[in-house]
Amino acid sequence: MEDKKITASLEDYLKAIYLLHKTDASVRLTDISERMSVSKPSAFNAVSQLSDMGLAEHIKFGPVRLTAQGIEAAQNLVAKHEIIKRFLMRALNIGETLAGSEACAIEHTIRDATLAKMASLI
Repeated sequence: MEDKKITASLEDYLKAIYLLHKTDASVRLTDISERMSVSKPSAFNAVSQLSDMGLAEHIKFGPVRLTAQGIEAAQNLVAKHEIIKRFLMRALNIGETLAGSEACAIEHTIRDATLAKMASLI
């Protein structure tokens, strides 16, 4: 992986590809663009950046696959999202829909120490 920092947007794409792959082994750019509500060129650009970072692989007209490193990163993002969402729901009594959307915003900036404290309270 190159020394590029993954952006919040690319983290969202990574997570989307991972979640799509859990329901269908063959993830296409169309699937990603629909999931993310973006154009196919936008999805292609994001997948290209993830590929450059060593997190995904995509052959023209073929499916998009995450590398082992991409799967690990996506699993970490999903786990982080779930911890934050559960914390917001249980500790702050926030509804599931709002907690999910708030977790999406928080997961990109939260520090590991804060996340660990949240996890210990749920």
